[in-house]
Amino acid sequence: MRARDLAETYPFVTTDDSAMDAARLLAERALPALLVLDADGHPYAIVPGSQLVRQLLPHYIVEDPLLAAVVDERSDTDALTG
Repeated sequence: MRARDLAETYPFVTTDDSAMDAARLLAERALPALLVLDADGHPYAIVPGSQLVRQLLPHYIVEDPLLAAVVDERSDTDALTG
């Protein structure tokens, strides 16, 4: 058996996709991270979900744990999926 026999397609975004589109994909598929491809379709990065969400949240929420606790998981998914 070879690695190619085990390989499965994994959801990805490209460097041209918006961060919100990436976050939606992350939320809809409950992924731990996203594969980012460059314009040529080559791997560019793997972005952990926590890093992506941290970039999208207003800075004051990230810095204040009490405010961060107000944004629960359900409302995060609702906001990202539409």
